[in-house]
Amino acid sequence: MRGPLIIIFCVAAGQAAAEAPFVPPGTSPPDYELTTTVAKSIPYYPKESDQIVMHHDHWTRVTRSKASPSGAYYANDGVAITFNARGTFVRRGRLRWNDIDYEAHNTGEQQTHLGESCTVWEILRSRPDYGRLKLSESSCVTDDGIELWHRAMYGSDVHESVEATKIERRSVSDNEVNPPRSLLALDSPEQDAPERSTKPDYEVVMELSVGADRPTPVIRTVRQSGLWRFTEEIDGPRRNIAITYDSGTRLSYESDSAGVPNRLSIWPLKSTLPVSTSAALPDPRYAPKDLGRSDTILGETCRWYHMNPGWTHGFTLACKTEDGIVLKEESHSRMDDRTWTAVRLTRRPISIDEIKPPAELLEPRTWGLE
Repeated sequence: MRGPLIIIFCVAAGQAAAEAPFVPPGTSPPDYELTTTVAKSIPYYPKESDQIVMHHDHWTRVTRSKASPSGAYYANDGVAITFNARGTFVRRGRLRWNDIDYEAHNTGEQQTHLGESCTVWEILRSRPDYGRLKLSESSCVTDDGIELWHRAMYGSDVHESVEATKIERRSVSDNEVNPPRSLLALDSPEQDAPERSTKPDYEVVMELSVGADRPTPVIRTVRQSGLWRFTEEIDGPRRNIAITYDSGTRLSYESDSAGVPNRLSIWPLKSTLPVSTSAALPDPRYAPKDLGRSDTILGETCRWYHMNPGWTHGFTLACKTEDGIVLKEESHSRMDDRTWTAVRLTRRPISIDEIKPPAELLEPRTWGLE
């Protein structure tokens, strides 16, 4: 089901900042530095801010300050990295929505900006059946591939624009644009860990109920070690991994349908909000609700809970043992219904090494950083 038009637009309009500056096909920009002004009319965003864009070789870097290592980094082969105090977010390929046509069109229109001649390109547009109000994005690019302005339109209104206020073609060094080597560092589970939790250590393997014609089962493996939890789902070549600490996600990873690394997010421990500001009293409407029935799975008794009562767009039911291990899970939404059932449960000490992500996920070459 297609989401609300405005929600999709806000994501698509954000591509002016979430994607690299547009470069026409077959163009290789020279080294350059731009100072730009970003203006938004999207709720919850600052209405105007300044950014610095630098390009060298196959990397483009967008930051608020040349002195700050944090910002967005883009490689010509489609790697996008955001690195800031909240964490590191790596993505291969560009964001794509089914309702958007991403073929870039040269409009032939010529403009002058900062004394430079540029050609206007329409770089995306909504498809004919998208809705009454259309969205589009366009850029004005110099003959040598430098984007001087970028606009995201919703109907006839400009919802986001990026405009260069200063342009300098100069030699840019690797150090000015290459992502910092530390961005793939993950806080060690041994660091800053409080006293061990009363939660039991265990490993549970679950299978997803799918059609009988499926060549291989979909497997979920969960390992708990104190406050740390490792969850991995394998669906043929596709692989998803999540590592959580005390109910907060610290790492998430996914590959594409061919098994190629696709997305990686790392949240550092130090980014967690203090208890005094984050531990608001829970809303009782959303607390798990005991459904008053039990099951026996793998010889273990588990009790059914409605995990998210009060939600309106789907819900999850879980059958949990007395010590909190989920042996069966049913999730229901408008898009999908899924049932996971445990096929193996082992209560045993889980080492921290069994919680850490596979080493190759944090190697720079996995993400095209070498």
